Amino acid sequence: MNRLGNSKKIKRGASALALCLTVGVMYVVTPLSANAANKSKGADLIGETKTEQAVESSYPSLTRAGTASKKDKVETTYTSMDAEGNVKETVVTEQLTNDGKVDRLNDYSTLKDIENTSGHEKFTQNGNNVSWDAEGKPIKYKGTPTAGLPVNVKITYFLNGEKMSAKKIAGKSGNITIRFDYTVNQSEYVKGHLIKHPYTVASGLVLNNEKFSDVSVSNGKAIDDGNKTVVMGVAFPGMNENLGINRSQFDIPNSVVVNAHADKFELDGTYTIAMSGIAGDLGGNLSGIKGKAAKVQSALTQMGDTANKLEQGSNELKAGADELASGTTRLKAGSDEALSGARALNNGLQQLTANSESLRSGAKQVETQIFATATTEIQDQLGDNTIVLSPSTYAQVIAGISDGALAKAENTLRGALASAGVSDAATQNNILSLAYNKMMADGKSEATQAEITQYIRQAAATAEQAKTAAEYINHYRSAAITVLKAAGYTDAQLGNPDGQQAVMLTAVEMGLTGGSTNMATLQAQQANATNLLTAAKEYQIAGQGASDNVKKLSAIAVGKDAPAKLKALKEQLDSLEMFIAGVKQYTAGVDAAAAGSSKLLSGLDQLNNGIAQMDQGSNKLDAGATQLAAGMTKFNQQGIRKFIGTLKKAELNKIAGRLEATVEASKHEVFVGGKDSSMSGESRLIFKSGEIKASK
Repeated sequence: MNRLGNSKKIKRGASALALCLTVGVMYVVTPLSANAANKSKGADLIGETKTEQAVESSYPSLTRAGTASKKDKVETTYTSMDAEGNVKETVVTEQLTNDGKVDRLNDYSTLKDIENTSGHEKFTQNGNNVSWDAEGKPIKYKGTPTAGLPVNVKITYFLNGEKMSAKKIAGKSGNITIRFDYTVNQSEYVKGHLIKHPYTVASGLVLNNEKFSDVSVSNGKAIDDGNKTVVMGVAFPGMNENLGINRSQFDIPNSVVVNAHADKFELDGTYTIAMSGIAGDLGGNLSGIKGKAAKVQSALTQMGDTANKLEQGSNELKAGADELASGTTRLKAGSDEALSGARALNNGLQQLTANSESLRSGAKQVETQIFATATTEIQDQLGDNTIVLSPSTYAQVIAGISDGALAKAENTLRGALASAGVSDAATQNNILSLAYNKMMADGKSEATQAEITQYIRQAAATAEQAKTAAEYINHYRSAAITVLKAAGYTDAQLGNPDGQQAVMLTAVEMGLTGGSTNMATLQAQQANATNLLTAAKEYQIAGQGASDNVKKLSAIAVGKDAPAKLKALKEQLDSLEMFIAGVKQYTAGVDAAAAGSSKLLSGLDQLNNGIAQMDQGSNKLDAGATQLAAGMTKFNQQGIRKFIGTLKKAELNKIAGRLEATVEASKHEVFVGGKDSSMSGESRLIFKSGEIKASK
């Protein structure tokens, strides 16, 4: 029984598993050049065309990202098309970097007709498993795909708005349009959503300035160097569908359109590159209480309408003040006209002040309704019917909810363990910490109470296994050392980590067999003993971070977004109270203005004796009304409307899940020729269309 050999195998397996879990995914577009000496089938397709050279020279940051790659496998798929995008030939080139400089380089490939393009190294093939005699060198090879392409390109031509074939448009003159459309054929379910694999697709072409003018392109740029114009456009096919956004709301480019005026149309061909993924990382986090904003928005519809009426009323007040100012000027020609204007102003103000109480009452109803809705929802969410939110107490209540909810969740978890017979606080901490670790290993950052309970049960079972393993080791450790020495182990071997592992494994096996020293009998229990040791290791690790993990598990029980939701709720209620205060201040101002207008009207009988003084006063009143109208407009547009508009932003939550799924899907590289799951890699597709020439 080779204990040391078994231990090394276990270590190698653990290292491979750790590598798979920790390697991140990013893409770097790295061009692959063909072997100049390679004259076999596909060499012309792989070699760069003049169009490709011009496009890559004018847009290096878009089509290239350097010449070095840290990926294990780099794939470039070259597809030759006719002028309308129909596929004629496809060749896939693969580059195996061999950073480890191994002699035998293993690969996975679904390609056929595989041919070495970098040297004379041989390979053997068993199904899709390919093994190269690399002799420490990187390997470049090419082959023919056995399945369809993940992306297809269609090219359509128009002359003066009429669709034409490539053959028919050759040699024609007029306003031309070249349209590139892209179809993504690769889809997968990610986080419950059917997502088309995200691709960034760029199409380019070179237009001779002797034949083309007035060149423009959608989603791109046209560079004129005097002799030719290099055109490049970028699209993200399928992105609207992935995010669930209607194109009438927001149109993410899924095609490239080139417009120009042509004189005897000719084209050397086009060049399209499809790169897996989307530009940049999306690390933002849309927070807020999902669903609450929509309900609050519905409740605030009346508030928005009332605010518009307030703005309209202030503008009417300004109009009345303007009329008063004009009337005082005309007083010099007749005080009766001024008196009539003052009466009109007073009537308007009296009408406004008559509505003040109704406005205050409506605002109070809105306030009461919103606080009642918020109280009901937070009670349902936290399961605590004692929580009550009111205008005078909501800030203090919300501040105390978060800590109280976490403490309550932790007490509930500990209570469940106590009911199961686990009363020791340290043991409870270790079991809850182990349950949290198991959830994280399963990728469960959110869970229901039933799911958390199941994980705690699993952790309790693991704790029992760990306890059993510890008892066996304590009881049979000396006997296990004797057995291993009899099997040929030296003291030096037993003193190193692998030897200590063998001692513990043998001691547990002896415990499982009732103290047997027979090697065959012990080896039969190796799998069971390994499971017990694994449980002991998991329990030990859980104990190291128990305090933090218990808090994290309690947070999951409450809901990870609870703090952010509580903060968002407080901000919304703060804005509501600001609005209510503004309504009260406004109505008080209207009432005061109405009272002043009545006094003004009663004093107009004396206006004939002081026309000049009245003219000056009316100008001041006009200025005040203008300021009031401007202030009310600002209050409505920057206060009420902005507040309501902010709540509408919560509609972004509807696409948040699909956005996360799209970003996740972009990390899953699609390889035309296949790739072993243990290898890192990157892939791109290059499409080259045929030329269009006028017949001589």
